[in-house]
Amino acid sequence: MPKILGADTGKLSLGDAFMIAGAKTVLERLSAPIIGNASYMSGGVKVVSAVLFNKFLGGKLGDIVGTALAVDGTEDIVNAGFSQFGLLNAVGGESGATVM
Repeated sequence: MPKILGADTGKLSLGDAFMIAGAKTVLERLSAPIIGNASYMSGGVKVVSAVLFNKFLGGKLGDIVGTALAVDGTEDIVNAGFSQFGLLNAVGGESGATVM
């Protein structure tokens, strides 16, 4: 593993952050057709799933998957709230990634 991936970025290493981001991307794309995305419901399902996956998988894999789902789920809830109260337009438009 390159030395940079072992660098601490808080409680996690940069390598952990990349694994969490990868898991989040894959899990979000797999779950969106079933439970939607950026809604209170999808956020709630993901947050509950985060706790369950972390508990039942355990270890590093449980930590990675649980954290990815927790971040994605809480992001969905925050985005739903921003949309509901018109805050996304106030801070620069729609949420979402742009590819450059």
